[in-house]
Amino acid sequence: MIRLAPILVLCSLTGILGTPSLGPSSPPGPIEGIVRELGGAPLASARVDLLVDGALVASARTDQAGRFYIVLRAEGLGTRAEAILHVSRMGYHDAEVSLSGDRRSQEIALAPAPLPIPGFRVEFERESCPGIDEEPARRLWERAVDLHPGGLDTLGVASYTLARTDTLSRDPPTTLGVEGAVSGQRASASLLRLSWTRRIDREGYAFHVRRSGRTRSYDSWSYPPLEADYAPHFGSESFGSLHDFRVELEDGEGWILRFCGRITDTPYLEGILELGPDTLIRRAEWRFHTPAPDEEAGGWTRFPPAGVEEEPPPLLPVESMTWRSLPDGEVMRRAQWYEGWIMVEGDSVPFLPRRPGDTDLP
Repeated sequence: MIRLAPILVLCSLTGILGTPSLGPSSPPGPIEGIVRELGGAPLASARVDLLVDGALVASARTDQAGRFYIVLRAEGLGTRAEAILHVSRMGYHDAEVSLSGDRRSQEIALAPAPLPIPGFRVEFERESCPGIDEEPARRLWERAVDLHPGGLDTLGVASYTLARTDTLSRDPPTTLGVEGAVSGQRASASLLRLSWTRRIDREGYAFHVRRSGRTRSYDSWSYPPLEADYAPHFGSESFGSLHDFRVELEDGEGWILRFCGRITDTPYLEGILELGPDTLIRRAEWRFHTPAPDEEAGGWTRFPPAGVEEEPPPLLPVESMTWRSLPDGEVMRRAQWYEGWIMVEGDSVPFLPRRPGDTDLP
């Protein structure tokens, strides 16, 4: 992860961190400030974590004005604890601020971060999926599923988004910045996602459609939104029954599991799941295999990590990328960033107030 020092940082802790040392006798007090873009505009929904001696002890998100407010109890912090604010927001470089001194406010500017495209054209060899389901790999996947919260198939979900779509030659740049992205919302009800599952069970992972290009219409495919609100499918019973698993890589950073479609006479998936050392799913990358026309379509999505004292997150993404080839040889890609998912019980969609610049739901 690239870490970029903030452009402007005025650091302090009101009350509790008024001096360089943190002592158990210090009174509780707030940590407050504002997070901005380099140009000065406030950044909403940035995550601000307070780390004390490397452990996450408190978190907050910025409001529409970019402001955050954290109240911390001083018990058990020790007399020489090192306190750091770690600030992150989709589409921007992270920043870390060491908290010391006696100033009473923080103002932090984040620089835009290009979105990496580590698998823009994912090409898998068939021999990489020999149709063998390895028991250790399946146990790892089952462990990950048990850790991530379930029950998402009965919830409505919604998130504010940034999205950028473009069409490129076969040799695109390897990064995509957030500049030019359009703000909007993404939402779905539980019945809509259930309909995707039922259709996959019947017809596979792609469905024939006709699209219109610049000069003519053409045969194409429609794909389930694995990069967005349908990402929980990677932890579903349906996904497990349709795929074999094997361990591609194991090291101190976790595991990479390769998954291979069991049924190949309909459109199917092949790809990888990256698991952290805690066995939580960090990232998924996939390739759609279809009859002609083969659009070399695929995507990847990244999931949020769990903090030291936080519950494991649901399988809903923080950012994603999808792509497919066009008849003229170009490639269409779409990047999306998600600010944080809201979930409600039942077959309804959570209400998100429209903000200036929001587009219609996709």
